Amino acid sequence: MKRIFASVGFAALGVSTLHAQYSPGVSAAESTAPRGWTVAATVREFYDDNYTTQPHGLSSYGEEASPSAALNSILNGGNTTLALSYVYDLKHYERTDTTDSSHQFNARVNERFSERYSLQIGESFIVAQAPDVLNGGTDQRVSGANVHNDGSLTFTGALTPSLDLQLSYANDLYAFQQTFGDVYNPNPKALNPSYSALLDRMVQPVTLNLDWKMMDQLTAIIGYTYQNTDFTSPEPIVFDGLPGAESYANPKNIHSNIRNNDSHFFFVGADWQMASQVTGRIRVGGEYLDYYKADSTSVGPYVDASLTWLYMKGSTLQGGITHQHSATDVVGGVSKSGQPVLDAETTSAYLSLSQSIGGSLTANLMGQFQHAVFNGGTVNGQTEDFFVGGLNLAYRFSPNFLAEGGYNWNKLVSDVSERDYTRDIVYLGVRATY
Repeated sequence: MKRIFASVGFAALGVSTLHAQYSPGVSAAESTAPRGWTVAATVREFYDDNYTTQPHGLSSYGEEASPSAALNSILNGGNTTLALSYVYDLKHYERTDTTDSSHQFNARVNERFSERYSLQIGESFIVAQAPDVLNGGTDQRVSGANVHNDGSLTFTGALTPSLDLQLSYANDLYAFQQTFGDVYNPNPKALNPSYSALLDRMVQPVTLNLDWKMMDQLTAIIGYTYQNTDFTSPEPIVFDGLPGAESYANPKNIHSNIRNNDSHFFFVGADWQMASQVTGRIRVGGEYLDYYKADSTSVGPYVDASLTWLYMKGSTLQGGITHQHSATDVVGGVSKSGQPVLDAETTSAYLSLSQSIGGSLTANLMGQFQHAVFNGGTVNGQTEDFFVGGLNLAYRFSPNFLAEGGYNWNKLVSDVSERDYTRDIVYLGVRATY
């Protein structure tokens, strides 16, 4: 059960992580090349008018280089499939002569033990600074080697020819490099929490589904998820403002683990395929959260739905919506009950269009809106909206070479002061694939 962060990828839309700009990595088509492996490289020139993602951020021209590789293999007589990919991205900002770099590694193994039993293992490891890549609970760029690691196991067993039982476990870990010692406080009495304190956490969902194949094109689903969220930093997120407040052990400080919670999701849904061009999925239900350290509870709806339409060869329309609670870097003041902001109730909707024009030219258009309502603290009920838009044009000169250009727009509008910002990016580049 993950938040869809405000970002959409044109090459491939994931369930939980979407990219705000055209992906420089290996596309879905390239990663399934007949030989089973692919290497690629993208080089770009860009102008970013707010790469620090601040209300009055810095602008800069820059260069970007991104090599990538993917491997797909079928083993064990067709019973085992293996998929690996790696993307490295390096951006250089000329104004301050600084660089951002990211590493993204993904692995997936599918093992079919028999006609009735199968196991899927997934692993995603990311080191990044950009919020749309890290997907860590903040809309701000964060300096440092910030880590997001997500591992999963999914076992599927056929109880009858039309009824499957699916059991899954995931371990989602976030670790930000910035600690309290790294945070600059212009006012000695105003101690600011670090990103490590705000967002370091381990999220562990366990899900049990029953899937009923009502017909070849339609599967009905009923399920339950238990999820534990454990904030792992020993640092405070609220300081008492008195001498000695900088000590982690100060009993008047409020520490990150006040946000710990147990979540329970109950949902029904369906997966369907209408002809060969349209596929969809929907999960609707309720979410109950117990913030056991804060002596607080919350109940709300849960929605996760998406639709993909292959309306002509080489052209796809995708859309989706999610609604659930998610982590946030906003703390606010402490309410009368002694609580800061515990999390945010978030709704995200996206739409992405990929249109083939004349065979060699592809246009990609996307948009996303994310609405968050803060839960707890003195900003309880206040909102924050994040908008993302983008256009990418790619012209393929040959099967192995293309040129591309595009524009991306981000805008954050928040009831919390000193958070609003707008960001515009334009870029031109080339891409080679083998």
